[in-house]
Amino acid sequence: MTTTSESTDTALDTPTTLKPPKRNRTRSPRRRQLIATLSVLAALLVAWQYLPQMLETPSYVVPVLSDVLAALFDPAALPRYLDAAAATMTEVGLGLAIGVSLGLVLAVTLSQLPTLYGIVFPYIVAIESIPKVAIAPLFVIWFGFGLASKVVVVVLLAFFPVLVNTIHGLRSVDRDLVDLFRVNGATPMQIRMRLLVPAALPQIFSGLELAVAAAMIGAIVAEFVGAQRGLGVLILQAQGRMETPAVFALLIILSSLGIALNVLVRLLRRLVVTWEQH
Repeated sequence: MTTTSESTDTALDTPTTLKPPKRNRTRSPRRRQLIATLSVLAALLVAWQYLPQMLETPSYVVPVLSDVLAALFDPAALPRYLDAAAATMTEVGLGLAIGVSLGLVLAVTLSQLPTLYGIVFPYIVAIESIPKVAIAPLFVIWFGFGLASKVVVVVLLAFFPVLVNTIHGLRSVDRDLVDLFRVNGATPMQIRMRLLVPAALPQIFSGLELAVAAAMIGAIVAEFVGAQRGLGVLILQAQGRMETPAVFALLIILSSLGIALNVLVRLLRRLVVTWEQH
């Protein structure tokens, strides 16, 4: 009996060797999402190639994908495309830099001065409510057909999303944290730079993503109204000549540039807003 008891105690005291859990061989959600996105894209491209032919749609209405790709990679047209893309992106880049800077500075100022916010903000909303297509001809009259009139339109469109999102982010900071900073002797500038602005960074980048999309729209609208260079000018020229494949090719270039800018902003957000879950 003693031997049996001892063997039982020994068996109980011996740690059980756990087998390592089997690796989950299922694809990660992000990988599945990428595969699904590429699958949808492939299906759309196939439909674009064959549906117009099956439906007997005229090529000047909806050209097939192969015709669009031929227009996109036409060696004779590529230099013009590159020059126009450079002109449009210059307008977008300058307009974004100015609009975002003005939006951030004014948002920080207005969030700290409620009286000034109540006076100024309705006028900002009124200006932003005016369709830019309606006032773009005025900018052409005031600033000419060159770069300046396009940049002004982009500034107006990029400014408002950054302003509103930044003010919302700054105002949503817990007031107890602000009081804690003040109790510990922080100056107003230290409170802004070390508490308010970092806490508002997610909203600031959300506004920046909206500003990027608005800036692309603003540049093309301004070029439609009056310009000498740019993708918008080429679109109007191709439309006037009924070259629909070229129009689609230019739209692909525009969307690619917009996606590239959006990806750049998202990467910058990952680097700066490190505490966010992506």
